[in-house]
Amino acid sequence: MKKGISSMAVFLIAAIAVFGLAGHSFAQEQTSGGPGSVLLFPYYDARSVEDGGLGLTDNYFAIINTSTHWVQSHVRIRTGDCSVELLDFDILQSPKDVFVFDLYESGGITFASCDKNTLEDSGFTLNFDADGDGTNDCFLLSSDTFPAMLSLITACGDCATGAAITTAQATELVKKGYVEVIAEGTIRPKTANKNLCFTPAAPDTVSIPGTTLRQLWDGDCWEDIYAPVAELQGRQYFVEVDVLASPVMVKRLAQANAAVINSWSKLILHEDTYAAELAAAECNADDGLELTCYAYAEAQTTDGAGVTADGANDMNYCFYRDKIGTNAVINKFGAAGTYGPTLADFYGSNRDGSLGTTANNLMSLTGLSTFDMYGSWTWPDAWPKQYVESHYFYAPAPGPYDMHTAFAFTFPLMHFIGQKPAITAREIYDNSENTETIDIGKFISPGLPTIAEFAEEAQLFHLFPPFNEGWIRFEVAATNSTEGCIDATDNLVCEVEGFDADWNRVGPSATHIPAYMGLVFTTGEENLGASPFNYNNKWNLSGDNGTWGDSRGIL
Repeated sequence: MKKGISSMAVFLIAAIAVFGLAGHSFAQEQTSGGPGSVLLFPYYDARSVEDGGLGLTDNYFAIINTSTHWVQSHVRIRTGDCSVELLDFDILQSPKDVFVFDLYESGGITFASCDKNTLEDSGFTLNFDADGDGTNDCFLLSSDTFPAMLSLITACGDCATGAAITTAQATELVKKGYVEVIAEGTIRPKTANKNLCFTPAAPDTVSIPGTTLRQLWDGDCWEDIYAPVAELQGRQYFVEVDVLASPVMVKRLAQANAAVINSWSKLILHEDTYAAELAAAECNADDGLELTCYAYAEAQTTDGAGVTADGANDMNYCFYRDKIGTNAVINKFGAAGTYGPTLADFYGSNRDGSLGTTANNLMSLTGLSTFDMYGSWTWPDAWPKQYVESHYFYAPAPGPYDMHTAFAFTFPLMHFIGQKPAITAREIYDNSENTETIDIGKFISPGLPTIAEFAEEAQLFHLFPPFNEGWIRFEVAATNSTEGCIDATDNLVCEVEGFDADWNRVGPSATHIPAYMGLVFTTGEENLGASPFNYNNKWNLSGDNGTWGDSRGIL
Protein backbone atom coordinates (compact mmCIF):
# COMPACT_ATOMS: atom_id res chain seq x y z
CA MET A 1 0.00 0.00 0.00
CA LYS A 2 1.31 3.45 -0.84
CA LYS A 3 2.64 5.74 1.84
CA GLY A 4 0.03 8.45 1.31
CA ILE A 5 -2.73 6.01 2.14
CA SER A 6 -1.17 3.76 4.75
CA SER A 7 -0.01 6.76 6.77
CA MET A 8 -3.66 7.71 7.17
CA ALA A 9 -5.03 4.18 7.57
CA VAL A 10 -5.95 4.14 3.88
CA PHE A 11 -8.46 6.91 4.08
CA LEU A 12 -8.08 10.63 4.35
CA ILE A 13 -10.57 11.18 7.15
CA ALA A 14 -7.99 12.13 9.76
CA ALA A 15 -6.18 14.56 7.50
CA ILE A 16 -9.35 16.09 6.11
CA ALA A 17 -10.82 16.57 9.58
CA VAL A 18 -7.80 18.54 10.80
CA PHE A 19 -7.80 21.38 8.23
CA GLY A 20 -4.95 22.91 10.18
CA LEU A 21 -2.70 22.93 7.15
CA ALA A 22 -1.10 26.34 6.96
CA GLY A 23 -0.89 27.85 3.50
CA HIS A 24 -3.40 25.42 1.97
CA SER A 25 -7.01 26.23 1.10
CA PHE A 26 -9.63 23.71 0.06
CA ALA A 27 -12.53 24.29 -2.31
CA GLN A 28 -16.01 23.74 -0.90
CA GLU A 29 -18.12 23.59 -4.06
CA GLN A 30 -20.95 21.08 -3.93
CA THR A 31 -23.23 19.39 -6.43
CA SER A 32 -26.91 19.43 -5.56
CA GLY A 33 -27.94 15.81 -5.56
CA GLY A 34 -29.62 13.65 -2.98
CA PRO A 35 -31.03 11.58 -1.58
CA GLY A 36 -31.83 9.01 -4.24
CA SER A 37 -31.72 5.35 -5.18
CA VAL A 38 -29.36 5.66 -8.18
CA LEU A 39 -26.19 7.74 -7.89
CA LEU A 40 -23.50 8.64 -10.39
CA PHE A 41 -20.11 9.95 -9.31
CA PRO A 42 -19.42 11.76 -12.59
CA TYR A 43 -15.65 11.47 -12.84
CA TYR A 44 -12.49 10.08 -11.28
CA ASP A 45 -8.95 10.64 -12.51
CA ALA A 46 -5.76 8.94 -11.29
CA ARG A 47 -3.47 10.28 -14.04
CA SER A 48 -0.56 12.64 -13.69
CA VAL A 49 -0.73 16.17 -15.07
CA GLU A 50 1.79 15.13 -17.72
CA ASP A 51 -0.60 12.40 -18.90
CA GLY A 52 -3.53 14.79 -19.14
CA GLY A 53 -4.97 14.22 -15.66
CA LEU A 54 -5.38 16.32 -12.53
CA GLY A 55 -2.29 15.09 -10.67
CA LEU A 56 -4.31 13.52 -7.85
CA THR A 57 -3.07 10.84 -5.49
CA ASP A 58 -6.56 9.74 -4.43
CA ASN A 59 -10.18 9.65 -5.55
CA TYR A 60 -12.10 9.13 -2.34
CA PHE A 61 -15.79 8.12 -2.32
CA ALA A 62 -18.45 8.10 0.39
CA ILE A 63 -21.83 6.36 -0.02
CA ILE A 64 -24.28 7.31 2.74
CA ASN A 65 -27.34 5.35 3.82
CA THR A 66 -29.54 8.06 5.33
CA SER A 67 -32.41 5.69 6.19
CA THR A 68 -33.46 3.52 9.13
CA HIS A 69 -33.33 0.40 6.90
CA TRP A 70 -30.41 -1.69 5.73
CA VAL A 71 -29.68 -1.04 2.04
CA GLN A 72 -27.99 -3.32 -0.50
CA SER A 73 -26.49 -1.51 -3.49
CA HIS A 74 -24.55 -2.55 -6.57
CA VAL A 75 -21.40 -0.47 -7.07
CA ARG A 76 -19.75 -0.47 -10.50
CA ILE A 77 -16.51 1.33 -11.33
CA ARG A 78 -16.42 2.13 -15.04
CA THR A 79 -13.43 3.15 -17.14
CA GLY A 80 -13.50 6.36 -19.14
CA ASP A 81 -12.66 5.26 -22.67
CA CYS A 82 -15.47 2.77 -23.33
CA SER A 83 -17.05 2.48 -19.88
CA VAL A 84 -16.17 -1.20 -19.45
CA GLU A 85 -16.41 -2.14 -15.79
CA LEU A 86 -13.17 -2.29 -13.86
CA LEU A 87 -14.80 -3.65 -10.73
CA ASP A 88 -18.31 -4.31 -9.45
CA PHE A 89 -19.64 -5.56 -6.15
CA ASP A 90 -22.60 -5.39 -3.76
CA ILE A 91 -22.42 -3.54 -0.47
CA LEU A 92 -24.82 -4.06 2.44
CA GLN A 93 -25.08 -0.95 4.60
CA SER A 94 -26.62 -0.80 8.05
CA PRO A 95 -28.96 2.09 8.96
CA LYS A 96 -27.17 5.49 8.89
CA ASP A 97 -23.96 3.85 7.62
CA VAL A 98 -21.29 5.51 5.48
CA PHE A 99 -19.23 3.26 3.19
CA VAL A 100 -15.96 4.75 1.98
CA PHE A 101 -13.37 3.61 -0.55
CA ASP A 102 -10.43 4.99 -2.48
CA LEU A 103 -9.13 4.67 -6.04
CA TYR A 104 -5.52 5.53 -6.72
CA GLU A 105 -2.78 4.98 -9.27
CA SER A 106 -0.37 2.13 -8.61
CA GLY A 107 1.11 1.46 -12.01
CA GLY A 108 -2.45 0.52 -12.91
CA ILE A 109 -5.27 1.24 -10.47
CA THR A 110 -5.96 0.13 -6.89
CA PHE A 111 -9.27 -0.13 -5.04
CA ALA A 112 -8.86 0.18 -1.27
CA SER A 113 -11.27 0.32 1.65
CA CYS A 114 -10.69 0.19 5.39
CA ASP A 115 -14.38 0.43 6.21
CA LYS A 116 -14.13 -2.77 8.24
CA ASN A 117 -17.72 -3.07 9.45
CA THR A 118 -19.39 -2.50 6.08
CA LEU A 119 -16.87 -4.73 4.31
CA GLU A 120 -17.57 -7.60 6.71
CA ASP A 121 -21.35 -6.98 6.61
CA SER A 122 -21.07 -7.22 2.81
CA GLY A 123 -19.13 -10.51 2.81
CA PHE A 124 -15.65 -9.20 1.95
CA THR A 125 -12.61 -11.09 3.22
CA LEU A 126 -10.21 -8.48 4.61
CA ASN A 127 -6.70 -8.87 3.17
CA PHE A 128 -4.55 -5.97 4.42
CA ASP A 129 -3.28 -4.96 7.86
CA ALA A 130 -3.19 -1.15 7.74
CA ASP A 131 -2.23 -0.42 11.34
CA GLY A 132 0.30 -3.23 11.74
CA ASP A 133 -1.41 -4.90 14.69
CA GLY A 134 -1.37 -8.34 13.03
CA THR A 135 -5.09 -8.28 12.11
CA ASN A 136 -6.38 -7.46 8.64
CA ASP A 137 -8.66 -4.44 8.69
CA CYS A 138 -8.78 -3.38 5.01
CA PHE A 139 -9.51 -4.76 1.57
CA LEU A 140 -7.25 -3.96 -1.38
CA LEU A 141 -7.47 -5.02 -4.99
CA SER A 142 -4.88 -3.85 -7.50
CA SER A 143 -4.66 -4.37 -11.24
CA ASP A 144 -0.93 -4.95 -10.69
CA THR A 145 -1.45 -8.05 -8.56
CA PHE A 146 -4.93 -9.04 -9.77
CA PRO A 147 -4.82 -8.64 -13.56
CA ALA A 148 -8.31 -10.16 -13.87
CA MET A 149 -9.54 -6.62 -13.10
CA LEU A 150 -8.53 -5.82 -16.69
CA SER A 151 -9.88 -8.99 -18.32
CA LEU A 152 -13.19 -7.60 -19.58
CA ILE A 153 -11.48 -4.50 -20.95
CA THR A 154 -9.05 -6.57 -22.99
CA ALA A 155 -11.80 -9.01 -24.02
CA CYS A 156 -14.03 -6.22 -25.36
CA GLY A 157 -11.31 -4.25 -27.13
CA ASP A 158 -11.79 -0.73 -28.42
CA CYS A 159 -15.45 0.32 -28.53
CA ALA A 160 -14.98 2.65 -31.50
CA THR A 161 -12.79 0.53 -33.78
CA GLY A 162 -13.14 -3.04 -32.49
CA ALA A 163 -9.35 -3.27 -32.33
CA ALA A 164 -7.71 -5.43 -29.68
CA ILE A 165 -6.44 -3.80 -26.48
CA THR A 166 -3.27 -4.99 -24.80
CA THR A 167 -2.90 -5.30 -21.03
CA ALA A 168 -0.55 -2.32 -21.08
CA GLN A 169 -3.15 -0.21 -22.90
CA ALA A 170 -5.88 -1.40 -20.53
CA THR A 171 -3.72 -0.37 -17.58
CA GLU A 172 -3.74 3.20 -18.86
CA LEU A 173 -7.46 3.21 -19.72
CA VAL A 174 -8.54 2.43 -16.14
CA LYS A 175 -6.97 5.60 -14.74
CA LYS A 176 -10.07 7.70 -15.45
CA GLY A 177 -13.76 6.95 -15.44
CA TYR A 178 -16.84 7.21 -13.25
CA VAL A 179 -18.76 5.24 -10.61
CA GLU A 180 -22.41 4.20 -10.54
CA VAL A 181 -24.33 3.06 -7.46
CA ILE A 182 -27.70 1.34 -7.87
CA ALA A 183 -29.74 0.53 -4.75
CA GLU A 184 -31.24 -2.95 -5.06
CA GLY A 185 -33.43 -3.22 -1.99
CA THR A 186 -33.88 -2.32 1.67
CA ILE A 187 -34.40 -4.43 4.80
CA ARG A 188 -36.41 -3.28 7.80
CA PRO A 189 -34.68 -4.21 11.09
CA LYS A 190 -36.07 -4.54 14.60
CA THR A 191 -36.18 -1.29 16.54
CA ALA A 192 -34.33 -2.77 19.51
CA ASN A 193 -31.69 -4.63 17.47
CA LYS A 194 -30.74 -3.31 14.03
CA ASN A 195 -28.97 -6.58 13.17
CA LEU A 196 -32.21 -8.60 13.12
CA CYS A 197 -35.03 -8.62 10.56
CA PHE A 198 -38.16 -6.94 11.88
CA THR A 199 -40.84 -9.64 11.50
CA PRO A 200 -39.47 -13.03 12.60
CA ALA A 201 -39.82 -13.43 16.36
CA ALA A 202 -37.66 -15.46 18.72
CA PRO A 203 -36.57 -18.18 18.50
CA ASP A 204 -36.73 -17.72 14.71
CA THR A 205 -34.98 -14.35 14.48
CA VAL A 206 -32.97 -13.72 11.32
CA SER A 207 -29.60 -11.94 11.41
CA ILE A 208 -28.86 -9.44 8.61
CA PRO A 209 -25.07 -8.75 8.64
CA GLY A 210 -23.00 -10.98 6.35
CA THR A 211 -26.01 -12.10 4.28
CA THR A 212 -27.38 -10.89 0.97
CA LEU A 213 -30.73 -9.54 -0.15
CA ARG A 214 -31.39 -12.76 -2.06
CA GLN A 215 -30.57 -15.00 0.89
CA LEU A 216 -32.90 -13.03 3.15
CA TRP A 217 -35.63 -13.04 0.50
CA ASP A 218 -35.42 -16.82 0.22
CA GLY A 219 -35.65 -17.16 4.02
CA ASP A 220 -37.96 -15.85 6.73
CA CYS A 221 -37.07 -12.18 6.23
CA TRP A 222 -38.87 -11.68 2.92
CA GLU A 223 -41.70 -9.67 4.53
CA ASP A 224 -39.18 -7.04 5.60
CA ILE A 225 -37.62 -6.42 2.17
CA TYR A 226 -38.70 -3.38 0.17
CA ALA A 227 -37.86 -1.57 -3.06
CA PRO A 228 -35.46 1.37 -2.62
CA VAL A 229 -36.82 4.91 -2.19
CA ALA A 230 -34.26 7.73 -1.90
CA GLU A 231 -32.07 6.26 0.82
CA LEU A 232 -28.64 7.13 -0.60
CA GLN A 233 -26.40 10.16 -0.83
CA GLY A 234 -22.85 10.31 -2.15
CA ARG A 235 -19.79 12.51 -1.82
CA GLN A 236 -16.50 12.41 -3.70
CA TYR A 237 -13.17 13.96 -2.76
CA PHE A 238 -10.45 14.72 -5.30
CA VAL A 239 -7.20 14.70 -3.35
CA GLU A 240 -3.49 15.22 -3.74
CA VAL A 241 -1.56 14.03 -0.69
CA ASP A 242 2.01 15.27 -0.16
CA VAL A 243 3.64 11.95 0.67
CA LEU A 244 7.07 13.55 1.09
CA ALA A 245 5.94 15.79 3.94
CA SER A 246 6.31 14.63 7.53
CA PRO A 247 3.69 14.16 8.72
CA VAL A 248 1.91 13.29 5.49
CA MET A 249 -0.52 16.08 4.61
CA VAL A 250 -3.31 16.93 2.18
CA LYS A 251 -1.96 19.39 -0.37
CA ARG A 252 -4.99 19.89 -2.66
CA LEU A 253 -8.61 18.93 -2.05
CA ALA A 254 -11.87 19.44 -3.93
CA GLN A 255 -15.23 17.80 -3.37
CA ALA A 256 -18.55 17.25 -5.11
CA ASN A 257 -21.77 15.41 -4.33
CA ALA A 258 -22.77 12.42 -6.40
CA ALA A 259 -25.45 13.20 -8.97
CA VAL A 260 -28.82 11.65 -8.19
CA ILE A 261 -30.47 10.35 -11.34
CA ASN A 262 -33.47 8.62 -9.79
CA SER A 263 -35.27 9.07 -6.49
CA TRP A 264 -36.75 5.58 -6.37
CA SER A 265 -36.05 2.23 -7.97
CA LYS A 266 -37.20 -1.36 -8.29
CA LEU A 267 -36.49 -4.28 -6.03
CA ILE A 268 -33.62 -6.20 -7.67
CA LEU A 269 -33.09 -9.83 -6.62
CA HIS A 270 -30.18 -11.30 -8.56
CA GLU A 271 -28.33 -14.44 -7.51
CA ASP A 272 -25.21 -14.05 -5.38
CA THR A 273 -22.66 -14.98 -8.05
CA TYR A 274 -22.29 -14.55 -11.78
CA ALA A 275 -22.33 -18.32 -12.33
CA ALA A 276 -25.51 -18.76 -10.30
CA GLU A 277 -27.22 -15.89 -12.11
CA LEU A 278 -26.16 -17.26 -15.50
CA ALA A 279 -27.74 -20.61 -14.57
CA ALA A 280 -30.94 -19.08 -13.17
CA ALA A 281 -34.24 -19.68 -14.91
CA GLU A 282 -34.56 -15.94 -15.51
CA CYS A 283 -31.48 -16.10 -17.75
CA ASN A 284 -32.56 -19.18 -19.67
CA ALA A 285 -35.96 -18.26 -21.03
CA ASP A 286 -37.25 -17.01 -24.38
CA ASP A 287 -37.43 -13.33 -25.30
CA GLY A 288 -40.21 -11.69 -23.35
CA LEU A 289 -39.99 -14.20 -20.50
CA GLU A 290 -36.61 -13.62 -18.82
CA LEU A 291 -37.86 -11.36 -16.01
CA THR A 292 -35.03 -10.27 -15.35
CA CYS A 293 -31.53 -11.54 -16.20
CA TYR A 294 -28.54 -9.76 -14.66
CA ALA A 295 -25.76 -11.91 -16.18
CA TYR A 296 -24.26 -10.88 -19.51
CA ALA A 297 -22.20 -12.89 -22.00
CA GLU A 298 -20.45 -12.14 -25.27
CA ALA A 299 -22.40 -10.91 -28.31
CA GLN A 300 -23.97 -13.91 -30.05
CA THR A 301 -25.71 -14.67 -33.35
CA THR A 302 -28.06 -15.32 -35.07
CA ASP A 303 -31.18 -13.56 -33.86
CA GLY A 304 -34.49 -15.15 -34.72
CA ALA A 305 -37.68 -16.64 -33.32
CA GLY A 306 -36.90 -19.14 -30.55
CA VAL A 307 -33.20 -18.23 -30.47
CA THR A 308 -31.69 -17.17 -27.15
CA ALA A 309 -28.25 -16.02 -25.97
CA ASP A 310 -26.19 -17.14 -23.03
CA GLY A 311 -27.18 -14.87 -20.18
CA ALA A 312 -29.46 -11.95 -21.00
CA ASN A 313 -31.12 -12.01 -24.42
CA ASP A 314 -31.02 -8.22 -24.75
CA MET A 315 -27.52 -7.23 -23.58
CA ASN A 316 -24.00 -8.52 -24.07
CA TYR A 317 -21.05 -7.79 -21.78
CA CYS A 318 -19.33 -5.35 -24.16
CA PHE A 319 -20.86 -2.70 -26.44
CA TYR A 320 -23.80 -2.22 -28.77
CA ARG A 321 -23.45 -4.54 -31.74
CA ASP A 322 -26.09 -4.99 -34.40
CA LYS A 323 -24.35 -7.64 -36.54
CA ILE A 324 -21.32 -9.86 -36.63
CA GLY A 325 -20.53 -10.14 -40.29
CA THR A 326 -23.93 -10.51 -41.91
CA ASN A 327 -25.51 -12.27 -38.95
CA ALA A 328 -27.85 -10.38 -36.64
CA VAL A 329 -26.72 -10.26 -33.01
CA ILE A 330 -29.23 -11.54 -30.46
CA ASN A 331 -28.09 -9.55 -27.41
CA LYS A 332 -27.38 -6.24 -29.17
CA PHE A 333 -27.22 -3.69 -26.34
CA GLY A 334 -23.94 -3.25 -24.49
CA ALA A 335 -23.90 -3.64 -20.70
CA ALA A 336 -20.10 -3.09 -20.61
CA GLY A 337 -20.23 -5.31 -17.54
CA THR A 338 -20.73 -8.92 -16.61
CA TYR A 339 -23.14 -9.00 -13.70
CA GLY A 340 -25.72 -7.02 -11.77
CA PRO A 341 -28.20 -4.25 -12.59
CA THR A 342 -27.34 -1.41 -14.95
CA LEU A 343 -28.88 1.96 -15.73
CA ALA A 344 -31.28 0.12 -18.06
CA ASP A 345 -32.94 -1.47 -15.02
CA PHE A 346 -33.95 1.27 -12.65
CA TYR A 347 -36.79 2.82 -14.65
CA GLY A 348 -39.39 1.64 -17.16
CA SER A 349 -40.56 -1.93 -17.57
CA ASN A 350 -38.76 -4.95 -16.19
CA ARG A 351 -36.26 -6.14 -18.78
CA ASP A 352 -37.63 -9.35 -20.26
CA GLY A 353 -35.04 -10.23 -22.89
CA SER A 354 -36.78 -8.42 -25.72
CA LEU A 355 -34.77 -5.67 -27.39
CA GLY A 356 -37.79 -3.38 -27.69
CA THR A 357 -38.35 -3.31 -23.92
CA THR A 358 -34.72 -2.43 -23.25
CA ALA A 359 -34.76 0.24 -25.98
CA ASN A 360 -37.75 1.87 -24.29
CA ASN A 361 -36.00 1.79 -20.91
CA LEU A 362 -32.93 3.45 -22.41
CA MET A 363 -35.09 6.11 -24.02
CA SER A 364 -36.54 6.79 -20.56
CA LEU A 365 -33.05 7.81 -19.48
CA THR A 366 -33.11 10.85 -21.73
CA GLY A 367 -33.98 12.71 -18.52
CA LEU A 368 -30.22 12.96 -18.14
CA SER A 369 -30.27 15.31 -21.13
CA THR A 370 -32.49 17.83 -19.30
CA PHE A 371 -31.96 20.24 -16.43
CA ASP A 372 -34.18 18.06 -14.23
CA MET A 373 -31.66 15.55 -12.86
CA TYR A 374 -34.25 14.11 -10.48
CA GLY A 375 -36.62 12.96 -13.19
CA SER A 376 -35.91 9.90 -15.25
CA TRP A 377 -37.25 10.96 -18.61
CA THR A 378 -37.68 14.16 -20.61
CA TRP A 379 -40.81 15.89 -19.39
CA PRO A 380 -42.50 18.14 -22.01
CA ASP A 381 -41.50 21.27 -20.04
CA ALA A 382 -37.96 20.19 -19.21
CA TRP A 383 -35.17 22.38 -20.54
CA PRO A 384 -32.69 20.53 -22.74
CA LYS A 385 -29.00 20.64 -21.81
CA GLN A 386 -27.88 21.92 -25.18
CA TYR A 387 -25.01 24.03 -23.86
CA VAL A 388 -22.46 23.82 -21.06
CA GLU A 389 -21.33 27.29 -19.96
CA SER A 390 -18.67 28.27 -17.50
CA HIS A 391 -16.45 31.02 -16.22
CA TYR A 392 -12.78 30.14 -16.61
CA PHE A 393 -9.35 31.17 -15.40
CA TYR A 394 -6.13 30.80 -17.32
CA ALA A 395 -3.15 31.98 -15.29
CA PRO A 396 -0.61 29.17 -15.57
CA ALA A 397 2.79 28.92 -13.88
CA PRO A 398 5.24 30.57 -13.61
CA GLY A 399 2.75 33.37 -12.98
CA PRO A 400 1.66 34.19 -9.41
CA TYR A 401 -1.68 32.37 -9.59
CA ASP A 402 -0.89 29.06 -11.34
CA MET A 403 -4.46 28.06 -12.14
CA HIS A 404 -6.50 27.03 -15.14
CA THR A 405 -9.85 25.40 -15.87
CA ALA A 406 -10.62 21.86 -17.04
CA PHE A 407 -13.91 20.19 -18.00
CA ALA A 408 -14.87 16.54 -17.39
CA PHE A 409 -17.73 15.21 -19.58
CA THR A 410 -19.37 11.83 -18.89
CA PHE A 411 -21.83 10.06 -21.23
CA PRO A 412 -23.22 7.10 -19.20
CA LEU A 413 -25.35 5.58 -21.99
CA MET A 414 -22.63 5.47 -24.63
CA HIS A 415 -21.80 1.76 -24.26
CA PHE A 416 -25.43 0.64 -24.42
CA ILE A 417 -26.24 2.17 -27.80
CA GLY A 418 -22.98 2.99 -29.57
CA GLN A 419 -23.50 6.67 -28.86
CA LYS A 420 -21.29 9.15 -30.75
CA PRO A 421 -21.19 12.38 -28.73
CA ALA A 422 -19.60 15.55 -30.09
CA ILE A 423 -18.53 18.49 -27.93
CA THR A 424 -18.08 21.79 -29.76
CA ALA A 425 -16.64 24.99 -28.24
CA ARG A 426 -19.07 27.56 -29.69
CA GLU A 427 -18.06 30.85 -28.07
CA ILE A 428 -15.30 32.16 -25.84
CA TYR A 429 -15.06 35.62 -24.27
CA ASP A 430 -12.82 37.50 -21.88
CA ASN A 431 -14.32 39.55 -19.03
CA SER A 432 -14.58 42.66 -21.22
CA GLU A 433 -16.85 40.97 -23.78
CA ASN A 434 -14.01 40.49 -26.23
CA THR A 435 -14.27 37.32 -28.26
CA GLU A 436 -11.88 35.25 -30.30
CA THR A 437 -12.92 34.61 -33.89
CA ILE A 438 -10.32 31.97 -34.78
CA ASP A 439 -10.86 28.28 -34.23
CA ILE A 440 -11.66 27.81 -30.54
CA GLY A 441 -10.86 24.11 -30.62
CA LYS A 442 -7.13 24.77 -30.91
CA PHE A 443 -7.19 26.24 -27.41
CA ILE A 444 -8.37 22.99 -25.85
CA SER A 445 -5.75 20.43 -24.88
CA PRO A 446 -5.56 17.51 -25.52
CA GLY A 447 -8.15 18.81 -28.00
CA LEU A 448 -11.90 18.50 -28.36
CA PRO A 449 -12.97 15.44 -30.35
CA THR A 450 -13.65 16.00 -34.01
CA ILE A 451 -16.81 14.70 -35.60
CA ALA A 452 -14.79 11.77 -36.90
CA GLU A 453 -13.39 10.89 -33.47
CA PHE A 454 -16.20 11.73 -31.03
CA ALA A 455 -15.87 11.98 -27.26
CA GLU A 456 -14.99 9.17 -24.89
CA GLU A 457 -17.45 8.00 -22.26
CA ALA A 458 -15.64 10.01 -19.56
CA GLN A 459 -13.07 12.53 -20.69
CA LEU A 460 -11.21 15.54 -19.28
CA PHE A 461 -10.36 18.60 -21.38
CA HIS A 462 -7.88 21.22 -20.16
CA LEU A 463 -8.65 24.71 -21.39
CA PHE A 464 -5.77 26.81 -22.76
CA PRO A 465 -7.68 29.89 -24.00
CA PRO A 466 -6.44 33.12 -25.60
CA PHE A 467 -7.59 35.13 -22.56
CA ASN A 468 -6.71 34.99 -18.86
CA GLU A 469 -10.31 35.09 -17.68
CA GLY A 470 -13.78 34.99 -19.16
CA TRP A 471 -16.51 32.52 -20.08
CA ILE A 472 -16.93 29.73 -22.61
CA ARG A 473 -19.90 27.93 -24.17
CA PHE A 474 -19.80 24.31 -25.33
CA GLU A 475 -22.54 22.65 -27.36
CA VAL A 476 -23.16 18.93 -26.78
CA ALA A 477 -24.89 16.73 -29.36
CA ALA A 478 -24.85 13.09 -30.42
CA THR A 479 -26.13 10.33 -32.64
CA ASN A 480 -26.21 6.63 -31.78
CA SER A 481 -25.78 3.33 -33.58
CA THR A 482 -29.24 1.81 -33.15
CA GLU A 483 -30.61 3.01 -36.51
CA GLY A 484 -32.41 0.06 -38.12
CA CYS A 485 -32.37 -2.05 -34.94
CA ILE A 486 -34.88 -4.91 -35.28
CA ASP A 487 -35.50 -7.76 -32.87
CA ALA A 488 -35.80 -10.72 -35.21
CA THR A 489 -37.75 -12.68 -32.61
CA ASP A 490 -40.82 -10.49 -32.97
CA ASN A 491 -39.72 -8.12 -35.80
CA LEU A 492 -40.23 -5.12 -33.52
CA VAL A 493 -38.13 -1.98 -33.78
CA CYS A 494 -35.52 -1.50 -31.06
CA GLU A 495 -34.10 1.90 -32.05
CA VAL A 496 -33.23 4.28 -29.21
CA GLU A 497 -34.47 7.72 -30.21
CA GLY A 498 -33.59 11.08 -28.69
CA PHE A 499 -34.77 14.69 -28.40
CA ASP A 500 -33.25 17.66 -30.17
CA ALA A 501 -32.96 21.21 -28.82
CA ASP A 502 -36.49 21.97 -30.06
CA TRP A 503 -37.98 19.07 -28.05
CA ASN A 504 -38.58 17.09 -31.23
CA ARG A 505 -38.26 13.33 -30.94
CA VAL A 506 -35.75 12.23 -33.56
CA GLY A 507 -34.21 8.99 -34.80
CA PRO A 508 -30.84 7.55 -33.72
CA SER A 509 -28.93 8.96 -36.71
CA ALA A 510 -30.35 12.48 -36.27
CA THR A 511 -28.47 14.89 -34.04
CA HIS A 512 -29.96 15.01 -30.56
CA ILE A 513 -28.94 15.98 -27.03
CA PRO A 514 -27.44 12.95 -25.29
CA ALA A 515 -27.64 11.93 -21.67
CA TYR A 516 -24.58 13.43 -20.01
CA MET A 517 -23.23 15.26 -16.97
CA GLY A 518 -19.92 16.67 -15.86
CA LEU A 519 -17.71 18.72 -13.57
CA VAL A 520 -15.68 21.91 -13.95
CA PHE A 521 -12.27 21.85 -12.28
CA THR A 522 -10.11 24.84 -11.42
CA THR A 523 -6.66 23.39 -10.94
CA GLY A 524 -3.05 24.30 -10.40
CA GLU A 525 -0.04 23.10 -8.46
CA GLU A 526 -1.35 24.57 -5.20
CA ASN A 527 -5.14 24.67 -5.73
CA LEU A 528 -8.06 22.51 -6.79
CA GLY A 529 -11.79 23.17 -7.08
CA ALA A 530 -14.71 21.17 -8.48
CA SER A 531 -18.29 22.18 -9.31
CA PRO A 532 -21.12 20.79 -11.45
CA PHE A 533 -21.79 22.01 -14.97
CA ASN A 534 -24.03 24.99 -15.64
CA TYR A 535 -26.41 24.23 -18.53
CA ASN A 536 -28.27 26.41 -21.01
CA ASN A 537 -30.07 26.23 -24.35
CA LYS A 538 -30.99 28.46 -27.26
CA TRP A 539 -34.46 29.19 -25.86
CA ASN A 540 -32.93 31.05 -22.94
CA LEU A 541 -30.66 33.31 -25.01
CA SER A 542 -32.96 35.85 -26.66
CA GLY A 543 -34.17 37.77 -23.60
CA ASP A 544 -37.47 38.61 -25.36
CA ASN A 545 -39.95 37.67 -22.67
CA GLY A 546 -42.52 40.42 -22.77
CA THR A 547 -42.96 43.20 -20.17
CA TRP A 548 -43.70 41.21 -17.03
CA GLY A 549 -43.41 42.95 -13.68
CA ASP A 550 -43.52 46.68 -12.90
CA SER A 551 -45.20 49.18 -15.21
CA ARG A 552 -44.28 52.51 -13.59
CA GLY A 553 -45.08 55.65 -15.50
CA ILE A 554 -47.52 53.91 -17.85
CA LEU A 555 -51.02 55.36 -17.71
